[in-house]
Amino acid sequence: MATDFFQQQDSARRKTVQLVVYFVLAIVILISLVYALLLGFGVHGGVEPVSWWQPELLLLVAAGVIVVVGGASVFKVAQLASGGQAVALMMGGREVPGTTADAREKRLLNVVEEMALAAGVPVPPVYVLEEPGINAFAAGYAPGDAVVAVSRGALDYLNRDELQGVVAHEFSHILNGDMRLNIRLIGLIFGIMVLSIIGRILLHASAGRASRREDPRARIALVVLGLAVFVLGLVGAFFGRLIMAAVSRQREYLADASAVQFTRNPDGIGGALKKIGGLAEGSRVNTPQAAEAGHMFFANAFAGGGLAGLLATHPPLVERIRRIDPQFDGRFPEVRPVGVEREELEDPRPSRVPPFAGMPRIPGLPQVPVPVLGLADEAASRVGHVNPEEISYAQALHDGMPDVLRVAAQEPFSARALVYALLVDPRADLRDLQLARLKAGAEPQDFAETLRLAGPVQGLPDTHRLPLLDLAMPVLRQMSPRQHKVFRAQVEMLIIADQRLSLFEYTLRCVLHRHLDAQFLPKRQAHPVHNSPQKLAQPVATVLALMAWEGQPQPDTAVRAFDTGMRAYIGGDHTHCLRPREECSLAEFDTALQTLNRSVPAIKRRVVIACTACILANQQVTVREAELLRAICDTLDCPLPPLVVAEVEGPETAPKRGLESGLRM
Repeated sequence: MATDFFQQQDSARRKTVQLVVYFVLAIVILISLVYALLLGFGVHGGVEPVSWWQPELLLLVAAGVIVVVGGASVFKVAQLASGGQAVALMMGGREVPGTTADAREKRLLNVVEEMALAAGVPVPPVYVLEEPGINAFAAGYAPGDAVVAVSRGALDYLNRDELQGVVAHEFSHILNGDMRLNIRLIGLIFGIMVLSIIGRILLHASAGRASRREDPRARIALVVLGLAVFVLGLVGAFFGRLIMAAVSRQREYLADASAVQFTRNPDGIGGALKKIGGLAEGSRVNTPQAAEAGHMFFANAFAGGGLAGLLATHPPLVERIRRIDPQFDGRFPEVRPVGVEREELEDPRPSRVPPFAGMPRIPGLPQVPVPVLGLADEAASRVGHVNPEEISYAQALHDGMPDVLRVAAQEPFSARALVYALLVDPRADLRDLQLARLKAGAEPQDFAETLRLAGPVQGLPDTHRLPLLDLAMPVLRQMSPRQHKVFRAQVEMLIIADQRLSLFEYTLRCVLHRHLDAQFLPKRQAHPVHNSPQKLAQPVATVLALMAWEGQPQPDTAVRAFDTGMRAYIGGDHTHCLRPREECSLAEFDTALQTLNRSVPAIKRRVVIACTACILANQQVTVREAELLRAICDTLDCPLPPLVVAEVEGPETAPKRGLESGLRM
């Protein structure tokens, strides 16, 4: 069973501390070696014997090594500041367009889209590495800037179930906070290995001196110095591989277990691992940059055994397979390219659509009345995890999208207009005002495309609106900075046209800002500073007050929902009272969420449980409540699979974009 999401977040934080310790130890060893090397050269030589204790020299060496190694690490991390896209490009990846005609690439896009919708995160951009081996990786600082990259060998040799198993493994890394650690590790390893680069430069410089026939003694000294620094670089590479192995091996076992849990199909990821063993190229990655990023891959990117096996970034292949398939006899299959059938692209299996009968429910939870707090706790346990029913639900959502909208979500030209259409109000007077302002501020082709898509979007079920936005996210990330600036302004104009902010508008803005600003308006993410549940009780009360009034319009039921949520957060009695509805604003709600986002994972878990308990106080989930919970979890970086709501009659599920619940901004 995969580890709880919030425990994984804590584990990732501890791994970061462990990584820093390893890095410091490696620097100390390099300082010692450089110090000994300089003494060996007799830097302070002369007629007197060289003393082995020279504090001034040691401080100078320490400062030099720290500046060189630390500076190189900072440079590499800054180079990868844009997140997963920078890593994919560094590895030679090519982004797969949503309009690709390649059947294997289209199958890959479908699998990634379904997994993202099931996990409750925006669809990440997908890249293909032109590598013959079977491998993959996920990269980024958070789900909002993540990418998934898959090798050409994986596309050619894996069937749909095996490809899904590999993608599920990578989504485990996306959901569990491994990616940020991985990028930091790339920076630190590059810094440790930079001495080998300096050694090569010195050797090339000595060759240049030889061509100019300079003093042979100076040339020999430069050669010796270059060789010495190059050897130090090899020592750094050794420690880099050692750090990668120490940090990444156990996480691969956890990701394998999560992939089985997500898909309930051990033959998927197990079959992919077996094909790696049976393929001549295995999982080898030929690009030189793999030396810095080998820990990020699905399987070992390096060839070799012996000492290389001891420093392997991944557990032994046979051991990984036997943890999934205990009956594996160690014999690998003959591997041949697989075809892509039309059925694999459409995948019209009846079992894909789960039966939605009875009261609204959360996928994977009992379909019978249970205590609300227990149900909320179960919902929190679903954060960062996916199960087959949720994948089936995501597949149903994916297939339920009208073709005109699904194609628009994959077209760079149409994606912006699709978001505009999602914000167009169904009321004629307000719609005319929005369209008039959009015509004045947007490009003419964007305005015309918005008019074309407005009708199909208005007929879209409420449950499909946010998933449609998630499908469009990879294309929206392809905007230029200028296009994003105009797009952001037009979205804001459409939202505030009626001077009231509905919950759907707030959620859509939340998702867009969270996942596009990370690319176009990057800023340093603040570290968690809050670890006291009692000190955060007031922001939690602010969040729960708005949720209670939105889900329970009657004062008595709203008070009960608020009280249920606060009890779930505090763990018992509390002294907070529900504020009047007119005093609840989305501005205060948003400020409270930003405060809660700077809390440690254990408190975030309490917040998710409290919000879910508030929603489930009446044993029902409306579309508005599900959208609001999505905004909360998105802000807290807690990816929650979509809540499934029942089809009930009344204004709560009518496609009015929450107009009856417009709130003060």
